[in-house]
Amino acid sequence: MIQPIGNSSWRDPNVGVKDQWVSVPYVLGQNTVFAHLNTAYYHVHGTPFVYPDLADAVTLTSASPAWDDSGSIIEVIPADTLTVSDFDLHFINISDISGDAQIQIDIFKGLSGEEVKISSTRAVRTGGAVRNAPQRIQIPQQVSGERISCRLSDSSSSSKSCDVSFEGHYYAG
Repeated sequence: MIQPIGNSSWRDPNVGVKDQWVSVPYVLGQNTVFAHLNTAYYHVHGTPFVYPDLADAVTLTSASPAWDDSGSIIEVIPADTLTVSDFDLHFINISDISGDAQIQIDIFKGLSGEEVKISSTRAVRTGGAVRNAPQRIQIPQQVSGERISCRLSDSSSSSKSCDVSFEGHYYAG
């Protein structure tokens, strides 16, 4: 006689339904097999986007002194803008760093005054040269309409600026 498979252990498969999503934040054993398959498929095949689309990048300005993290958190993607479905950001485009320095960009989600840091990345400008290729970032999957903001810090004793934009994808097909 075949015994039914339970869900009391991470080894026991919970098949689920085909349109489920993996929970964020991820909790071991909480998601079904179909949730993993569906999320993986749309992670690879979701509709891509650039933001801002057909518009100038957003300028960030650091505070001083060096590595001061009290600078302004600047809105890059306003709330209720990316509303097709849940989304993910994979690349940040950093350009026009205003002077030689190491820079760090902290990335936040949430409404103004309620921001939560979800990622960071670094870049450098030396001798007037800067790498302008998209830079890989990793953030948790965001809910449709989430507001995304950034804050710039740098290694110099004076304020610097740079421009940023994002490349990402939606999770629904």
